[in-house]
Amino acid sequence: MISKTAECPKCKTHITVQGNPGETTIVLCPNCNIKGNFTFQKEKAEIETISNHNIIEVKNLTKMFNGFKALDNVSFNVKKGEILGFVGPNGAGKTTTIKLLTNLLTPTSGHAYINNIDVNKNPTKALLSVGSLIEVPGIYDYLTPHEMLTYFGKIHRLNKNEINQKIKEVLKIVKLSEWEHKKIGSFSTGMQRRLAIAKAILHSPDILILDEPVIGLDPRGIKDVRDMLKQFKNKGVTIFLSSHLLNEVRETCDRIIFLDAGKVVTQGTIKEILNRIKIDTIEVEFLNQLTEVDIKKIENIPEINSFEKENGFFKIKFDGKPETSNTILTKLTEQGLKVVSFSTKKADLESFYVSIMNDEKGVI
Repeated sequence: MISKTAECPKCKTHITVQGNPGETTIVLCPNCNIKGNFTFQKEKAEIETISNHNIIEVKNLTKMFNGFKALDNVSFNVKKGEILGFVGPNGAGKTTTIKLLTNLLTPTSGHAYINNIDVNKNPTKALLSVGSLIEVPGIYDYLTPHEMLTYFGKIHRLNKNEINQKIKEVLKIVKLSEWEHKKIGSFSTGMQRRLAIAKAILHSPDILILDEPVIGLDPRGIKDVRDMLKQFKNKGVTIFLSSHLLNEVRETCDRIIFLDAGKVVTQGTIKEILNRIKIDTIEVEFLNQLTEVDIKKIENIPEINSFEKENGFFKIKFDGKPETSNTILTKLTEQGLKVVSFSTKKADLESFYVSIMNDEKGVI
């Protein structure tokens, strides 16, 4: 067996690695917890980061409450540095999943792993590098942010200087610096939410597990959280984010899992999901108000399945084919109808969400 010194690609810490010639071993940096492969046959001692390493893995997770199946055989993974959106209606099982991931609940069956460590069997080690915001966070009205964050800093075993420094940093990030020594009881709902996020990031975790982080925030606050999450991603932080706000998920996440009635309905990247949406509606605006004769002309175009007026536009249903869209435009103008605008409806997550909840339940 031989020893070599390797440099962590993330924090540049020097690590002593032991192994046999030609052997590849997994190395965990003691400073920043990044994992990587080290091969002893290489002349240059360096760690190759495992880029597609699954930071979070959920396998066949099921949770029963008095005979009610809140989570039904759910499986998924979250890769390093990814922001994964966990989307579904109220009661879908999002918070139950997060509580299982953070060991607040014990699964009826199945397993949840963080950094390859079973959360239920070894929660202290598994959750060491995790920051979380779960459901309605515990807020202590009689404390100030400084007092509350000091308490949690001690839980994370930070020293006094580290705690004071980190408090300044996180309160600046969530824009509560001026409120550091004010009683939390005077805070608005949005301010309390910001403080809960500050608590989650106090110990500089590599993984964030967030349950509806923008609830109670105004549009500016929502944008601030969105920008903050993107900054964390740029620093290599892995984020598991539950939400029912599809616009925020679209703007923030790399990949989405749709959950309904405790089951994964479907999943994919934003691009993959938008490509699945069938565009079968054309919005048309005419220059003049249509007469009964004009409407009859439209009804007689065989490529049009149906149409209705909505907010000054006519919404035309067709088979979704580009050539059919072109034919419909040609025939409208041939009929003497003066078209001001003609466009297919833009694909959006809302349309996909409604369609899968109605038509594709249980399909992974």
